[in-house]
Amino acid sequence: MYSRVQLKDKKKFLKWFLQRYQMKRRESMWILNYLLNHDIVLNKTKFVEEANKTPRGIRMATVGTEDEAFRFYKDGQEYDHPEQAFHEVRLNWHTDLYIELLFQDSLLSPEYAAILEDNPYAKWNDRMTSEIDEQVDEAVDTFYLQKQREQVLEDIDRALETDNRDDFYSLAEELKHIEDKMENGVSSS
Repeated sequence: MYSRVQLKDKKKFLKWFLQRYQMKRRESMWILNYLLNHDIVLNKTKFVEEANKTPRGIRMATVGTEDEAFRFYKDGQEYDHPEQAFHEVRLNWHTDLYIELLFQDSLLSPEYAAILEDNPYAKWNDRMTSEIDEQVDEAVDTFYLQKQREQVLEDIDRALETDNRDDFYSLAEELKHIEDKMENGVSSS
């Protein structure tokens, strides 16, 4: 599957973003405008969450958020000088750049979601707590048991229609076993 965000989509998003939001630091606008006008650099840019975990990332916040205005991350070091980041972007245009934009309701924005890529240095599922992980596993197991139960019920109907007593009795036992699992909780199986 080809999941890379297309250049035209990044440009469309940046135009939309720059028309609607004011950055806390004017230099952030310079960087975003530079990206918008330099296809070769924008092609190497990925919009991600947790840019601070990347080898070369920038976090920029808009007015109206509680986040720090600007942070530049390079090889484990953290900087708060946008000019330094701007020169880094210009001089190393051939290197991947990861940008995180912090703005009001960013997670609810379909425009942002459309260009947001998975951060290879901080996968989203790495942030899941063990409790959420267990809940997801339990939900998947429950779903699987429900599907299994539906299939067994269909097979029981067929056994009744064809007057196949042996299949009926074995399927009835299987159904009882599935329903016991469902009643007692999936994890107790």
